[in-house]
Amino acid sequence: MDSQNLMIIDPALEVPEIESFNGIVAKSPLKVTYHLPALHSPDSMHIKLKNTRGIILMGSAASVNDKYEWMKDIEKVILTAIEKQLPILGICFGHQFLAHIFGGKVDYLWDTTKKRGIRKVQTLENNLLVEPQDDFLVYSHQEGVTISPKDFEVSATSEMVKIEGMVHKELPIWSFQPHIESSRTFATRIGVNSKDFEKTRPYSSVLLESFLNNLKY
Repeated sequence: MDSQNLMIIDPALEVPEIESFNGIVAKSPLKVTYHLPALHSPDSMHIKLKNTRGIILMGSAASVNDKYEWMKDIEKVILTAIEKQLPILGICFGHQFLAHIFGGKVDYLWDTTKKRGIRKVQTLENNLLVEPQDDFLVYSHQEGVTISPKDFEVSATSEMVKIEGMVHKELPIWSFQPHIESSRTFATRIGVNSKDFEKTRPYSSVLLESFLNNLKY
């Protein structure tokens, strides 16, 4: 019999975020399964979903406005998880994907240039953190949520991006545009130096661990 698990969906188009996955494994109270629907097959998500107690949907170079077949599989998995009221966390692409399937709007925030670095993000009052906080987080994107779905509230913001995070009004669903799961390898690859990356680690850990504390097990 399979044990209860946390499902990590990594929609990477070229480079799987293995180190980020390992970082989540180290913090998770549950066994963690890892799925690469874009690079390999989406089948494993459907197989493991029965025993899944939470889902993290990570970042991708794809746009949620693309029409890849594997996106349909991710949507099916997410919709099933929503029916089960499982905790869901969307990060970057995952944040945008949740907004998209719930009826929000995702579009370019400035132009078609991808911007990368760290920025100070403020979490607003929500049910993931006890008190509002603000600190630096890693980011890498060109699109973002421009209109939040009606069932969500904005849970984080910054001077650069109005909708940095969302929380569902009734269900255990959260999302963040910044990479709260960022590893040192990912940060280095996008041009964030070691000193700046270290600035983001405390806040990233608080946000990620707050989600993991909401898992059903």
